[in-house]
Amino acid sequence: MTVFLTLMVGLYALILLFFILGLYLSKEKRTDSQPFVSVVIPARNEKEQIETVLHDVTHQTYPSDRFEVIVVDDESEDITPNLIQAFIQRCPNVKLLSSVDGNPNLKYKKKPLDVGIRAAEGEIILQTDADCRVTSRWIETMVSYFTSDVGMVMGHSQIDADGTRAQQVEALDFLMLSAAGRSTAQYGVPFAATGQNLAFRKEVFLQVGGFSPFADALGGDDTFLLQSIKNKSPWEIAIALDRQSFSRTSPSLSFSAFISQRIRWASDSLFFRKANPLFFFVIVTTFLTNFLILISLAEVLFSVGSTTTLTNCLIVKFLAEGFLMAKATNMFDKRELRLVFLPWFLFQIPYVVYMGIVTATVRDQQWGGRHQG
Repeated sequence: MTVFLTLMVGLYALILLFFILGLYLSKEKRTDSQPFVSVVIPARNEKEQIETVLHDVTHQTYPSDRFEVIVVDDESEDITPNLIQAFIQRCPNVKLLSSVDGNPNLKYKKKPLDVGIRAAEGEIILQTDADCRVTSRWIETMVSYFTSDVGMVMGHSQIDADGTRAQQVEALDFLMLSAAGRSTAQYGVPFAATGQNLAFRKEVFLQVGGFSPFADALGGDDTFLLQSIKNKSPWEIAIALDRQSFSRTSPSLSFSAFISQRIRWASDSLFFRKANPLFFFVIVTTFLTNFLILISLAEVLFSVGSTTTLTNCLIVKFLAEGFLMAKATNMFDKRELRLVFLPWFLFQIPYVVYMGIVTATVRDQQWGGRHQG
């Protein structure tokens, strides 16, 4: 057990070193072309946020005659559609569609997104969520990464955490995931993307079959599409490094909402066994490392394990994650999150183990208040 724990922690530390080094890479190509763009936003029961995001995406430096905004209402039970209709009276380049007649085989956000993408007139699809905020140069900046060989651009999103420590821990956790995604993209082997800030050519979406190859998956509107484009097309995948391309979102309203969201994100991890074996290897290594630390902690508590080995492994893990955190918070200008690194470090160990067990066994998940098992 002692040897196995030491090997796993060492391997995990090497993986984090791989991530850290990737954050120092920078390969950025830009263009000044201005293709027609379709911003697609799925929305369900978003009466509190929909007007804010619509204000953001319609007040852009990109020429107003070169983009449209398509909001796809996913059977809202509040006044979201009414608010959108009222906004359309002021901004005619905003359109409202419904997911009612969409592909019934697609789950969660994939269904409304598919409706919007297929109806889009734009060469470039730019995707965000109804609870996000974007800068006035968001469209201009994201589009500038679409050189002739690029089929998808991964944007960065971060959580606004001006409230409790728990929200700051969530923001740091999200930032660490984003840092890993950015690092691997710089190596040319992108692990994950976020639908909160994602862009791709419509023709590429259609070439790879859209969301149909993973229609039954609980997730897939972002990371699975990324993997599909990477594996099935010759197009390059770029990552937007310019801060003007970043989006922001709010923290979870409760701990249960946070856990539900993360389970949904991780629910299809087994998909990566074939789609991205390296990513799957990292997922398994991360789970086993934290699982073995918990087992070793239990052994120490019952006086059957080595306190020295456990302490040394925790120190190595703390240092490796600390270096990644320091680089990520500096790169994304979120140094204030360093104050919650210790609680994040302690929380992450049982959290990762719990997530690994639950996502491997639970299939009844929900989006927008609806279960789709």
